[in-house]
Amino acid sequence: MQPDGGVLFVHAHPDDESMGTGGTMARLVSEGVRVDLVTCTDGAEGEIHDPTLDADEARPRLAQIRAQELACSVAALGSGGIHQHLLGYRDSGMIGTDANAHPDCFWQADAVAATGRLLEIVREVRPSVIVSYDENGNYGHPDHINAARIARDAYLASAGEPWAVSRFYEMAFVRERWFDLMGAMKERGISLPWDLDDRVPGPAADELNPSNAAAMAQVGEAIEAGESDAIEFGRADADVTTRVDVSGFLDAKRRSMACHKTQAQDLGWLLDLPHDLADRAIDSEYFVLRWLDGQDVAPPLRETSLFGD
Repeated sequence: MQPDGGVLFVHAHPDDESMGTGGTMARLVSEGVRVDLVTCTDGAEGEIHDPTLDADEARPRLAQIRAQELACSVAALGSGGIHQHLLGYRDSGMIGTDANAHPDCFWQADAVAATGRLLEIVREVRPSVIVSYDENGNYGHPDHINAARIARDAYLASAGEPWAVSRFYEMAFVRERWFDLMGAMKERGISLPWDLDDRVPGPAADELNPSNAAAMAQVGEAIEAGESDAIEFGRADADVTTRVDVSGFLDAKRRSMACHKTQAQDLGWLLDLPHDLADRAIDSEYFVLRWLDGQDVAPPLRETSLFGD
């Protein structure tokens, strides 16, 4: 049952809204639920994979380019029904890089001040649900870690008057589904994404702060070994509390993903797959209910919506 408030998504960069939560956002908008999207950083340290751009020329204006991509994505998902909020922090890059030490980057931001800015949005829009990442930011990027941190702190600080958020979810990528998808790709002779043998590792792509490439390559290694239990990326299905069926919103989700042309390395490979395979990865979105009315929630619990249905 849908309560009075809507759903507030807290993401780190432009493009993060598309893959893991885009279908849910589109579905919520279609159901008349208020949807708010907070994007914490400008994405200025992202890679540039748009073949229509000269990377050296585009680099100084990447933040502007990614803002345009984000606007395109939001329009694809919500047709004006998604309320955008930009916290305006500079992309932090990875741990150990110059970008990560920049005084304006999200990683260097005062935690209390950053949480306070998000809490102001919470007080203004009064959501019933907040969605972000797990404590490791789902894969260890510092901006994802910080986004999750301020989302958790804002949720906990909202308890009581004037508005208490009921539910806090962590988005999740389910290991078993990725194992099945990539196994099917292998059977059809389709190359697995982000083969590290063909890619120059990014700075500080270590165990603490792995790149997407490293995370997905580890999945590939587990597939080669035939060991689904060896996958470190994502969450086990047994830990997931909530599966949202977004099969009716795949066109919107694909359009949203396609908007982020500079990030084609992260998203484009899915768009290039035969739809019957791609649907295995994107026709459902998964979440873990961390808190309900301020109390810890432990699986097993199975829901089909972010409102507990």
